[in-house]
Amino acid sequence: MIEFSSVTKRFPDGTVAVDALDLTLATGELTVLVGPSGCGKTTSLRMINRLDEASAGTIAIDGVDIRQHPVTELRRGIGYVMQHSGLFPHRTIGDNIATVPRLLGWDKKRVAARVDELIETVGLERDMAKRYPHQLSGGQQQRVGVARALAADPPIMLMDEPFAAVDPIVRKRLQDEFLALQARLGKTIVFVTHDIDEAIRLGDRIAVFGEGGRLAQFATPNELLAAPKSDFVVDFLGAEPQLKRLSLLPVSAAATIEAPLIATGATAAEATSAADTAATDWVLVVDGERRILGWHRVADYAADTARAPESFDAVVGAGDTLRAALGALVISPLGVVARVDADGRFGGLLAQSSLHRALS
Repeated sequence: MIEFSSVTKRFPDGTVAVDALDLTLATGELTVLVGPSGCGKTTSLRMINRLDEASAGTIAIDGVDIRQHPVTELRRGIGYVMQHSGLFPHRTIGDNIATVPRLLGWDKKRVAARVDELIETVGLERDMAKRYPHQLSGGQQQRVGVARALAADPPIMLMDEPFAAVDPIVRKRLQDEFLALQARLGKTIVFVTHDIDEAIRLGDRIAVFGEGGRLAQFATPNELLAAPKSDFVVDFLGAEPQLKRLSLLPVSAAATIEAPLIATGATAAEATSAADTAATDWVLVVDGERRILGWHRVADYAADTARAPESFDAVVGAGDTLRAALGALVISPLGVVARVDADGRFGGLLAQSSLHRALS
């Protein structure tokens, strides 16, 4: 746990970068500090490892004031990833990753094994250990930066806009990989960004900083979007907050509606009965394993029960979000989307009303 208690940072020219910050960051969570330029988010992060010293107040890690630790000892127990990776250009990738373990006196065999392990962990090829930073792409360099921060297995990681310098496609891929990595490692992470969408996507909790280094709101992404506390937070969240909330909710959060199902070879009367029960003029055709084969208009099926069903592509899986369900609803010929399990078996229908109730 990292705890800020009435922390203020005032620079020699009188500028207050952080003003009386009270904030508790939970163990094992990814906390995002977000806000406009000059709001104190990076200064707050840098005060944790004493790259910037607090002017007033205390910062404690697991209940111990960080000023009780020698600076070098404190920093070696905290991983640090910056925007442009900050790799040493004259060292190989392997030597970059090995920096902190060597400072800690690890033997060569242990260091080599850790370097190999981390290169694989961050999704790079093992032979890249012999290359130099300029021989890697921006995205690959950022992976190395993360690997170097993880090298000594620190309980805390500080990340200062680590993905801001790469293009949007690579950034999305790095975010996905980082979320998967955090799910496995469970580090306590403090992550700075100016991008609210990145904050919502990555954070367990988000601290929104306002002008003058004051904390405007601290909440989970869903709480933040559902109940912003001020006009400043509303403006910073930007347009379409409810769509952003949909991206946080799994399809399982929405209740399903009555589904008009028929089996292959059903009679016209069975199709009509299923449609009447669900108050539709169409039916879904499923096989014996409840996998969707397609759909029929009841009138067309009554006229020809041997006709092939129409393809039904509006389907979402258990791992999808309600935003994906909304996208499927937009293209659905029937105004509904089917939820299926990992084996493709039908698990219910979602309509616009399902999404509305989930948000409510």
